[in-house]
Amino acid sequence: MKTKFISVLLVILLSVSITACSNKSSSNIENNSSVSNSKSSDVSISTSSSPTSVNAFADSKTTQMSSEKKSIMEAYKAVLQNKATFFSTDNKKNVYLNDLLTNKELYGTIFKVTHFAVLDMDGDNIPEIVLELTVGSDVQFYEVLHYMNNEVYGYIQVLRGLQDLKADGTFNYSNGALDNGYGKLRFKSDISETDILGYCQPSTYDSTAELYFINNKSVTEELYKIHIKEQAGKKGVVWYDFSSEYIEKELSI
Repeated sequence: MKTKFISVLLVILLSVSITACSNKSSSNIENNSSVSNSKSSDVSISTSSSPTSVNAFADSKTTQMSSEKKSIMEAYKAVLQNKATFFSTDNKKNVYLNDLLTNKELYGTIFKVTHFAVLDMDGDNIPEIVLELTVGSDVQFYEVLHYMNNEVYGYIQVLRGLQDLKADGTFNYSNGALDNGYGKLRFKSDISETDILGYCQPSTYDSTAELYFINNKSVTEELYKIHIKEQAGKKGVVWYDFSSEYIEKELSI
């Protein structure tokens, strides 16, 4: 009888021990699950606002650039409408457009603007205005308007120095039959200069022979002709009639 009682007691104690271990294990699993869910929630919260911030910054920058371009185009428009002066690098002073066109003392003739173009000539994402200047019915010069330092500057270009103007700002120039090339303009406050991209010139030792260069590196005639063909195939700039209608249309944003 005593032996039976001891056996029953051992069974009861063993059952209690197993139940306690089972509850403890279940509790640990629940706690671990709770921690894991908490960490996942933290990660989601920390990244949710990032796209909104980036988009807001991009929108703000775009708005600022658009506002700056609008101000520049308004400055050009005022010059073309003869309502504001610009700094003429030839006259070395601020002048109205009409004063430039009728300055016979400086140019020896009176110009008429027949067409204009709007394009970025120097790759600074700020457009320039190119005015086609004629004497009688012949194109003789170009006046290039460039905006910098919150002011419009004007640079006169001879016809042979700005030929076949392309939409990307490149153009051909010629100093003679055996001395010509193509390039882009760069602007300073007192002068414009041509960045020569490719050219040919007579040999120093043989005036009938030509030397060819691309980016200031000597190349063969065949390679030079390939570059010239690519240059000629570029899209040409669009010329607009110099009228109040087109000035308003092309310089308004």
